[in-house]
Amino acid sequence: MKYLATATLGVLALGAINCSTGDPGIIKTGAAGTTGGGNQTGSAGTGGSNSQSGSAGTGVINTGSAGTGETSGTAGTTGAAGSTSVGSAGTTGGGNTTGSAGTTGSAGTGITGTAGTTGTAGTGGTGMMTTGSAGTTGTAGLKSGPFKILVLTTTLEFAHDSIPTCITLLQDLGKATAPERAKITGLAADSTWTIDQIGNDPKAANYFNEVSADNLKNYEMFFSDNPTGKVFTNAPSGSQKKQIFVDYWNNGGSWAGQHSATDFENNSAWTWFQDNINGGWFTTHDNDGTPGTVNWEAAYVNHPILKGLTSPWSTTDEWYVMNRNIEAVAGFKVIGKVTVTNSSNGSTPRPAVWINENANGKGGRSFYTIRGHNKKVYAEAEFRELMLRGILWSVHRLPGGN
Repeated sequence: MKYLATATLGVLALGAINCSTGDPGIIKTGAAGTTGGGNQTGSAGTGGSNSQSGSAGTGVINTGSAGTGETSGTAGTTGAAGSTSVGSAGTTGGGNTTGSAGTTGSAGTGITGTAGTTGTAGTGGTGMMTTGSAGTTGTAGLKSGPFKILVLTTTLEFAHDSIPTCITLLQDLGKATAPERAKITGLAADSTWTIDQIGNDPKAANYFNEVSADNLKNYEMFFSDNPTGKVFTNAPSGSQKKQIFVDYWNNGGSWAGQHSATDFENNSAWTWFQDNINGGWFTTHDNDGTPGTVNWEAAYVNHPILKGLTSPWSTTDEWYVMNRNIEAVAGFKVIGKVTVTNSSNGSTPRPAVWINENANGKGGRSFYTIRGHNKKVYAEAEFRELMLRGILWSVHRLPGGN
């Protein structure tokens, strides 16, 4: 405001010389009106002989003061990127000088930068005012850069022969060259990942040592690749390991899994896991190879995980039936259901794909599908795209996913 007042006083004095009328003779300049404080009007300038009174200064906060004579104010600069504040007012231009354009705001992070306000044009000025362009919108809330996934494959009960196939799938989809990635518009090239595996031999001396508070800090995702049984409960220091995972989730860690990731810590062994991570446990299933038709739920057809994927999607699998209605579990969203017409478990559409977000707002997300029993499933184009999108969404790297 100090500089605006100074500029305004100078221009008001100039305006008094150029715009005075009256008898010939020596024209004396009326004193400039003082600039008012925020939202106040400055007092009128005093009149010299054979001259008009100086124009009143203006005092609107963050607005260029009105120029007198043949002047035009410069454009206000654009508000800083990502903020909602208005750029400061432009100073008054010199006589017959066009106000310069406002500078363009840099890209906002999360929200659009607010355009700067235009300085008020001087009376009688010929210059045109150009408003600074608004800052371009940044990618809202998405993370960037490579990340790591820690994979659990321990089977204390049934062991799927598709576990190694899923490991290969995860390795392939994590590469920047994965063809499935080219189908996702706007996906950052560096949104790649690598995987590490938790040792799956309970008899090994260092079994489950990977599940430690310090080690989990290295991973944005914990992935359950068809584990079975009470893996955490029966692990060394099982109660401590469970709490470590709870803390991981509450500090923004994410989880994803397929198929028997819900044949895991079941029968009330660890209800926190079902209530927050995988939604429930399976109770029965159709035979492997049973035909089914997957449809995306109408409310989620444009969800970034599903947008552009095939629906209806006719395929086969060992379709699970869960112990409870996943849609009734607080926070969980069933985004896809399967209809199995030739099933002893009924033909009512049942949940097939669902997601959850940690309510504490720190970023933790989970993604799960009942698909993935047979090795051949992992070669399906639709399944591969679904898994890629589900993982990227869970770690906040899927365009449109925030």
